[in-house]
Amino acid sequence: MSTQKEIVIIGAGAIGCSIAYHLAKRGVPSVIIERDSIGARASGKAWAVSTYPFRYLEMEGKPSNQLFSMPEGSMRPWLELFWLSYHLLPNLVLEIEEKGSVDVGYGEIVRIIVATSESEERDYKETLSLQRSQGCYETSWLEAEDIRALFPDINPRVRGGLTYPAFQVEPFRYTLGLAQAAEKMGASIRQGEAVSFRHQGSKITSVVLATGTEVKADVVVLAMGPWSGQGTSWLGKEIPIMISREQCLRVEVPNRFPPYMMTCGVSIVPQADGSVILGHAGVADPQPGFDSSLTEEAKIGILNDAIDLLPGLEEAKLIEHRGDLEG
Repeated sequence: MSTQKEIVIIGAGAIGCSIAYHLAKRGVPSVIIERDSIGARASGKAWAVSTYPFRYLEMEGKPSNQLFSMPEGSMRPWLELFWLSYHLLPNLVLEIEEKGSVDVGYGEIVRIIVATSESEERDYKETLSLQRSQGCYETSWLEAEDIRALFPDINPRVRGGLTYPAFQVEPFRYTLGLAQAAEKMGASIRQGEAVSFRHQGSKITSVVLATGTEVKADVVVLAMGPWSGQGTSWLGKEIPIMISREQCLRVEVPNRFPPYMMTCGVSIVPQADGSVILGHAGVADPQPGFDSSLTEEAKIGILNDAIDLLPGLEEAKLIEHRGDLEG
């Protein structure tokens, strides 16, 4: 008799499909249950940029009630985790494009955290020094004249910027590539909405779908994004999750941007296909429930902030306003 465990993954977003893919690489099949479609929610609508965790590193030692605070002494393990994860992406892209037969829109860019005041310049240079002391040598400082050489019409308040290497993918195609590669190696994807578990004592035995069908399971992975708290509530152990709404814009620009992503309250992200993503950076939009409606206020705010940083974006053509909930 087979000793292979029945592994069920709830959610066919980037996380669920990635778990299925990496299990399949090790010869372990799994079943993904998805109520919508592959990458239908936030995984298909994100910026899809992998970069260094500037926000976390900046917050080390700040009060624990702040959104992105990090405990004292925790920066080095986070740096190592992000560094390892970041450098896995290029080879992963090659693998899933070969196995999944999907062009995931991979590109390599540089992220610039722009300083527009003397205090920001001082803080960012201190951050650079701190990261260097922790063994992170892939960051550097770019002077204002160097940034203007890349973007001649940039706001004259810009005093320079902290740079990080970054990779990017097209989010829906990346998620689809993971799913197709996983399927070719033995994973399966099943349409259905999980609503509860059957269990014997502390052991889950199956996932119950809205239709009443039960999917046998020895191991269940919750990859439900902001809905993961609902999943754990089926076992009487709800995990508290802050639900935030993320929105961004995709625009076409008259002239192709250089491969530099700029962040200054707003992020301006050139894509491999020549389009540009605009989105607010580091601004949480907490939601009391699961309403993912996009707002005109957010669209106008993103456009105004982007044009303030790069006035030439007034000539951009809006192609898509997208977004969803994150947890």
